[in-house]
Amino acid sequence: MKICSKKRGIIINSLYNPLFQSLTLPNGVILKDRLGVAPMTTYSGNPDGTVSDAELTYYKRRSNIGDLYISACIAISENGIAFPNQFIGFDDRVMPRLKQLASEMKANGSKAIIQMQHGGRQGQPELISTNETVAPSAVTSPNSTTVPRELTNEEIQAIIRDFGETTRRVIEAGFDGVEIHGANHYLLQQFVSSYFNQRDDEWGGTLQNRLKFSMAVLKEVQDIAAKYADDSFIIGYRVSPEEIHGETVGYTLAETKVLVDLLIENGVHYIHTSLFDFKTPPAGVTEEGSIVSILSKHINGRVPLVVVGSVKTPQDALEALQEGADIVAMGRQVLIDPEWTEKVKAGNEKDIFTTIPKKRVGKLDIPESMWNLITSYKMVQVAED
Repeated sequence: MKICSKKRGIIINSLYNPLFQSLTLPNGVILKDRLGVAPMTTYSGNPDGTVSDAELTYYKRRSNIGDLYISACIAISENGIAFPNQFIGFDDRVMPRLKQLASEMKANGSKAIIQMQHGGRQGQPELISTNETVAPSAVTSPNSTTVPRELTNEEIQAIIRDFGETTRRVIEAGFDGVEIHGANHYLLQQFVSSYFNQRDDEWGGTLQNRLKFSMAVLKEVQDIAAKYADDSFIIGYRVSPEEIHGETVGYTLAETKVLVDLLIENGVHYIHTSLFDFKTPPAGVTEEGSIVSILSKHINGRVPLVVVGSVKTPQDALEALQEGADIVAMGRQVLIDPEWTEKVKAGNEKDIFTTIPKKRVGKLDIPESMWNLITSYKMVQVAED
């Protein structure tokens, strides 16, 4: 028998009440639920780096999923563009469209967060005016023969300032916060990695030195936020919990714990862990449990832990909370069913789509380039009606 409770004028199966409990961030901002939208690259910006009409429609359609709404990553430097049609944050001419994006993301009261990123060695040379990629060190990856150019100290300082300048534009555009992208093999992660960072100056060598870039970016973002925003401005940080390429180890979960401690000690408002599945165990670690449970125990309530990875149903979301997440973000699932949260609130969770029926193809406000990519790589499944 379904037991329902009333909450804010809606009917929710009481089993799912934990998903709609409020949460207070360290800066005092109250999130009204434990749900969020994970950042997903759209490949659908305008050729000039501004947000497109298709993206505005896409973001508004998903503005009722959860209170923490994180955008696709915005390129903070011209030499860090990592995707075709990625929107950019390093030029004031993008401001009108950024303001529209903030408005659409906040259409149903969510906190609009822009994820900021520099591609580093993952940048696309053909999209960069110098036709080259830059990185902490000039080393190839295990899966590539491309050798990026090593950044000079002056260039590192310039990129740090670029994070600050993009933060200023984000504040002016009306966003509620930023997420610093330190995951998915982009520049910040490359500095943390002992494999990709083989520098012998202040930015490399020991773990403490390899973490300096992350901390310098955080401080720059905080300084700009203190100057141009109030205390309600949210600053999060996304991590890939470990980096292991076969037998080659860039860093371990134990080293990520050191980074997490530094981020918390220096005032970050949440930690976001990037995973394909929230139940994933760590590699080569004797500590029992999933990465999420281990990190959650280590954080011990000091800041919220945002978790993403294979959450499709409200039961999955509950299990992620039980695993140690404070906020459950969804990626592919909000592409498949933008009305996910509305259905849960109405007690109609049985009507949630976990695959895309053919009759709904073309009716989900997914930009064409993004749709072509996710279907060609089978990131979402189109099912027979």
